Amino acid sequence: MTTSAAAGALLEIPTRADPFDIYGDELFWVDYQPFFSSRGYQLRPRYRPGWVKSWAKTRDTQAEDAIRPIMPESKVMDSTRTSDGRAVALKKLSPVSDAKEIEITRYFSQESLLSEVHNHCVLLLDILDPEDGSNIVFLVVPLLRYYDQPQFESLEDAVDFIRQTLEGLDFMHEQRVAHRDCARFNIMMDPKHLFPEGYHPQSPDRSVDAHWAAPRRRRYQVPYPKYYFIDFGLSVLYSEDYQGPRLVTGTDGQDQTVPELLRATQDPQYQYDPFKIDIYTLGNLYKNELISKYRGLSFLTPLADRMTSEEPTDRPSAGEALILLQSCQRQIFSLNLYRQLIPIGQGFMEGLIREGLHLARRATSRRRKE
Repeated sequence: MTTSAAAGALLEIPTRADPFDIYGDELFWVDYQPFFSSRGYQLRPRYRPGWVKSWAKTRDTQAEDAIRPIMPESKVMDSTRTSDGRAVALKKLSPVSDAKEIEITRYFSQESLLSEVHNHCVLLLDILDPEDGSNIVFLVVPLLRYYDQPQFESLEDAVDFIRQTLEGLDFMHEQRVAHRDCARFNIMMDPKHLFPEGYHPQSPDRSVDAHWAAPRRRRYQVPYPKYYFIDFGLSVLYSEDYQGPRLVTGTDGQDQTVPELLRATQDPQYQYDPFKIDIYTLGNLYKNELISKYRGLSFLTPLADRMTSEEPTDRPSAGEALILLQSCQRQIFSLNLYRQLIPIGQGFMEGLIREGLHLARRATSRRRKE
């Protein structure tokens, strides 16, 4: 092929689509933007009527309206409540097939339970129903971050996370609800103290306007963040007068190492206690995401081992696990809780230097109270 022929062939190749443009599931939110606006919620500029991409002229693909969603946009999108500027998340559900999730989310947000300090279930702010025959409703909840973004800095951060999640699970179980999927991606935190100026909902390390890095405080400088359980799609709520066995079937859930789920894979009719599933799942999270990743947390191993016992009857209740956590804490000197969490794979000298800097910062800074 001659040079001129090759050049002609190249010109015939279609240009690649703009990777920052709106595609697929995002188009759904564009269609519903006028509805959200009429109900007091505003989507980002890229989803509003008449939007023209700013980078078409400036070539600045770091612009705010070029940021594509990192949330699963088929079901979830960020928004802003126009009455007070609060950042929220909208979750698309079916009032028929997702009725259970809607009921349980609403249940934990009723007035009588909101004042309970041990209620760690995500707050329901609003339910939006387009009433357009689409069989869709939208749950409005606060915008939250994953529990470990930013990462834990000290042993006390990890211990407080365990304490709060066990308190939350104990409260949930007392209310006759089994979550059935309280694994890594269903535990979030309220980051208001860590990010006092907010952050971009789809690019969490950037400022709200996406121009700069999001200003944040260190964990030890602020009150402990509150952790929340989200997504009650697999959950079960038993009525107060229910007298039968609390047993379920099924194999769904993030943590597929749960012994009961493995048995259910072999026997679809196998029934198991969903409350014991919660204990195993949370204990396995402590084991895999904390104890096996960081030095200095081995004192928590008895707790995680009990919670992940092969036999469900050998696992503690959430309340008993809280007592066991307190027992584990008594095995170490209390000042050790202020030490930095060091990843297990980190070199000795690097770890020593980082911990020295951490302790020096802690010596000159006191954790703020609420």
